[in-house]
Amino acid sequence: MMHQSLSIPGSKDWSFQRKTVRRVRPDRRTSVRLAPDRRRGFGRREEDRAEAALLEEKLSAALTKAEALGSKDPRLAGALHELAAYYYQLGKYMEAASLHERCLAIRQQILRPTHADVIQSLHDLARVYYAQGRYAATEPLVKEVMLVRERLHGPHDRNIVDALENYAQVLEIRGRQKKASTILARAKSIKAEQR
Repeated sequence: MMHQSLSIPGSKDWSFQRKTVRRVRPDRRTSVRLAPDRRRGFGRREEDRAEAALLEEKLSAALTKAEALGSKDPRLAGALHELAAYYYQLGKYMEAASLHERCLAIRQQILRPTHADVIQSLHDLARVYYAQGRYAATEPLVKEVMLVRERLHGPHDRNIVDALENYAQVLEIRGRQKKASTILARAKSIKAEQR
């Protein structure tokens, strides 16, 4: 059973969350999508390749400057996040995972667990792991996003529906259909309450 909050490459249902390289503050109401967004299309034309190379150079330079600020500086986490998001767009998942892991570690050290940037980092790392087919590594991250959203918004708030659906999808992929069905039923119940 496919759900719109997640997409599996090769499936009929492609739900996209536009992910751009510019800094975007996470909106707690937006869906947490894990599948890659291939609409950007870097590298398809000569101009795109030149633009992509220039962008990568600028992001790498920003990261180098931020690293000089210290290993616990939030600007370093931001630079890591931006370059990781760029690599994710290009399908360079190994590089993106490494950068997202560093970003998450910094944000977890300097911010509270319920901070929007920590939640975003958990989500982004989960997206990379999901794109790599590392579902065992994806599961605890998606679960943590779900639990944090639940603590922030309450167990019956519309803001946790997407997180519930994402967690259920990963459980389903991992062969835990019974638990996935229970969580999906909860998400549907919340949706029905909000109408």
